[in-house]
Amino acid sequence: MLEVLTASQAACDQTAAHISAGRVQAMHATAGYGFVQGPSKGAVLTDLDGNSFIDCRSAGGVFNLGHRNPVIARVLTDAVQNVDMGDWMLLSGIRAAAAERLASLAPGNLNYVQWAVTGSEAIEVACKFARGTTGRRNIITMQNAYHGFSGFSLAAAPEGMREPFAPVTPGVQPVPFGDIGAIELIIDDDTAAILLETVQGSGGVILPPDGYLKALRALCDAHGVLLIFDDVQAGMGRTGKLFSFEHWDVTPDMAVVAKAMGGGYYPVSACVCNDRVLAFVNERPLAHPSTFSGSEIGCLVAMKSLELLAAPALLDHVAKMGARLSAGYQELQSQFPSLVTGSRQIGLFTGLDTPDAETGKALRHAAVRHGLVAFTAPYRPQFLQIWPPLVITEAEVDELLLRLGHAVRDAADGIQDPTTEY
Repeated sequence: MLEVLTASQAACDQTAAHISAGRVQAMHATAGYGFVQGPSKGAVLTDLDGNSFIDCRSAGGVFNLGHRNPVIARVLTDAVQNVDMGDWMLLSGIRAAAAERLASLAPGNLNYVQWAVTGSEAIEVACKFARGTTGRRNIITMQNAYHGFSGFSLAAAPEGMREPFAPVTPGVQPVPFGDIGAIELIIDDDTAAILLETVQGSGGVILPPDGYLKALRALCDAHGVLLIFDDVQAGMGRTGKLFSFEHWDVTPDMAVVAKAMGGGYYPVSACVCNDRVLAFVNERPLAHPSTFSGSEIGCLVAMKSLELLAAPALLDHVAKMGARLSAGYQELQSQFPSLVTGSRQIGLFTGLDTPDAETGKALRHAAVRHGLVAFTAPYRPQFLQIWPPLVITEAEVDELLLRLGHAVRDAADGIQDPTTEY
């Protein structure tokens, strides 16, 4: 008798045959089964077999406005009726208006925008512009940073990630995050920039120590070095501010934004910079030719996304839902202190710490079984990332905590039973 495949199983087979069998195996290892995404709405995902999940990933911040946001859907639908990509070489009123909107929302003197398509590309822009502006070569980055996996961003990745692709872009110098002394030891006259996430997402929602970002700003000013903040994951409302660095009252020379700016529908990113960087760009206005950057459709989507993400009501909601999650985390930690050893968060940039990677894996698989798409941090496998869409409702937060409680209990029981497989 022939086995009848489910829709998810059939999609896994098709992926293995035409994309990568390793990709399918990786998803089995991550989720505990071959999770294949299906229809989604707001904070809720389904798989192709109709199982429902609360999205605690938001694709790393892509879905801050939720899945299939109806306002963004209407903007995109109207846009494709009236414009297309546009020609990147030609001037564009829509592109200029979107740049004005982004610059008006950015703190300080971040008044100029270089459009790109992905976060990784915008990091390339920032690092190129840093070298071009300063005439220097070296870029100081942080250990356990995530900026992407191409060019400069690949060179900034942990050693295990970049090793198969060596040699990588030279001149990238990683130091421990939060250690100002480590930077003081290597910063010199050939340092072009310091590049970092204000909050390390893939490292496990690691916040900067008190005074660290201000000390970096002062150190950069003293040495003529440019300060670059990667706000791709931490920005666009995730922390309760439109730009995460607003919490610390520090303005970089360049800020990189992406993901949520596309509203969950369209890839768009940007490097926002100040007057010093602009002087270099004015001399070489085609320093970063990019066919799909500043797409007119993308810029229309970005303008509406920025309007929604910057709304005070949404940012207040992020703070309230973050506090609601925090209270739930404290309760879980009190009930299961040997499994939930702590939590870290700022706004809806959150997650739970467990004692070790194996416990993290057990909790990750249990979370999926109980209807949460919540994975462990790539560079901190004992940390369960919980990054729901910013539009998550109170009722959905309560349901998330209920499911998380079941998952923690399930994982705790499984760890006590050595026959349990994860």
